[in-house]
Amino acid sequence: MSLPQHPYVRPSQVIGSMRDNGYKNTAYALAELIDNSIQAGAKTVRFVCFEAYEKVNATSRRRIQKIAILDDGYGMDEETLYMALEFGASKNKEDPEGMGKFGMGLPNSSISQCKKTEVWSWQNGNRPYYTYLDVDEIESGKQETIPYPEIKDLDNIIADAYKGSVPNSGTVIVWSSLDRLHWKTSIALLKHTQNLIGRMYRYMIQHKDESKRVRIVFENQLFDESTGGYKSENPVSFKANDPLYLMTDTVVEDAKDFPSDFKGQSLFDISLDGQSNREEIELSDGTKGYYCIRASSVKKSFAEKLTEQTNSKIGSTDVGRQFASNIGLSIIRSGRELDLKRDFKIKDNYQKDRYIGVEVHFPPSLDNFFGVTNNKQSATKIQPANLPEIALQEGVDEAEVISAIKESDPDHALLLECLAKIEGAFETFNELKLKNITYGKVTKNQGSENADPASVIASNAEEQRSNEYPTAGDFEPADRDEVREALSEYSYTKTELEELTTNVIDNNIKVQFIEKEGPLTTLFDISLNQGLTLIQINNEHNFYRNFMSKATERDQMLLKVCLAAWGRMEKEAPTDEVRRRYRLSREKWGEVLDGYLNQDEY
Repeated sequence: MSLPQHPYVRPSQVIGSMRDNGYKNTAYALAELIDNSIQAGAKTVRFVCFEAYEKVNATSRRRIQKIAILDDGYGMDEETLYMALEFGASKNKEDPEGMGKFGMGLPNSSISQCKKTEVWSWQNGNRPYYTYLDVDEIESGKQETIPYPEIKDLDNIIADAYKGSVPNSGTVIVWSSLDRLHWKTSIALLKHTQNLIGRMYRYMIQHKDESKRVRIVFENQLFDESTGGYKSENPVSFKANDPLYLMTDTVVEDAKDFPSDFKGQSLFDISLDGQSNREEIELSDGTKGYYCIRASSVKKSFAEKLTEQTNSKIGSTDVGRQFASNIGLSIIRSGRELDLKRDFKIKDNYQKDRYIGVEVHFPPSLDNFFGVTNNKQSATKIQPANLPEIALQEGVDEAEVISAIKESDPDHALLLECLAKIEGAFETFNELKLKNITYGKVTKNQGSENADPASVIASNAEEQRSNEYPTAGDFEPADRDEVREALSEYSYTKTELEELTTNVIDNNIKVQFIEKEGPLTTLFDISLNQGLTLIQINNEHNFYRNFMSKATERDQMLLKVCLAAWGRMEKEAPTDEVRRRYRLSREKWGEVLDGYLNQDEY
């Protein structure tokens, strides 16, 4: 009997689930495209937003319409371009030491943010080849295969973004139908990508060899209705963001309270240089590689200068907050940061560990050894080793664990040795004690008389939780314009809006409660913003009318803190799909609760 052949994957059936592919945010997805550009020899990578005003709740607001990545790299011929949108088929895999070798970056990152991806590429002054990927067409069954590249000139607005000088070779990727962006305006996107992109590519932005240096430029093109065209706004070149604070001319120097007499100087002392402690290793299958660890701690003179400039603890300064955003272990693969793992940091209530920096470097040849994921979001095997547990399993003393497993699993023993050295690098924290640094006046945030006590308590709880289970944006200070825009959804007067915005910013509020009429039978709605969680409590819900509005102030506060805990759970969801399920559960529970309380006896 002859049976029809079936494909391993039916694109129309799986494309939806493939979109939930684990990218932490838009910046990480964009980094995949920047990786490809750099690997293709680009000297300048342009990151361009095309923005226009849209009506949002009867208010005209800016919204990003398209995002384009433009480079001046080697470009692709038609066969290479044809492979570029195929999952797992990139020619970058042929470069064993390159940043991109999994063949997943372009299509994987693109569908995580948008429904349509267009690609133009050209070489040696020839006309560009063009192809595209369209999620809607794939889901409908219209696009089952990648369209073979055709010759097609760049759109005029894209060519203009090259500043009138399209390079001899290059590649352009355009995202449109942007249904999954984390930040909807160019201002927000720049704010939240500037530090992250600057940190990920710091060694390329400040490469010692000028011929290998890469310039990454952000630019916004705003649609002008009067002319029907786009007007370029001020471009911004990304600066390096160095968690070890050994580089100069980095983003921290742009902080408002950065001491001017330290410009052009390293702010930390180096304790591990990454050269004298470089370890060459060979795995059991013959794979060779290396790893090296660098570490640093804040200079006493710089800490003292910050102390002079504040009446509070130096961690509350703009510089101190910037330090806090870089807490953890920076994992560097092929010169590019994969991840900043916060679970290696010292558990310290006042985040004094922000004043040390640790990073580990390794080449792509050790990807399997360190557990590098195919979306280059993390190295899963780099985490604190539980030596007591392993010792218990092996039936040996903790000090003998590594030697005990060397015979049976030499590669695991090598990994444990590396992890032990990484953890040892965090002993740089002890150097701070030897330096006898003063961190200024330590004050716990109690909020002002205008702050809702529940918001203050929930904000303090959120801050403590983020130390152990950090999420994107936890250590980013709230932006006044973004807070104002988020709060403006709730029909406040102009005066109320400014007062509430000021209260959130001045009191470092991370969880804000709003009591307003909400959607149908939903008890509470949650809006996750960078640095701020908004919880709208529906004052028309039966639970609110029959119980919450009549509860004592203390009980109301406890109920709000309970809702804040749910909000944090949604924020920590590992994927967008899990977060969606949490939201549906919250809405369904509110509906059931409303029905249970819809009785005359209440």
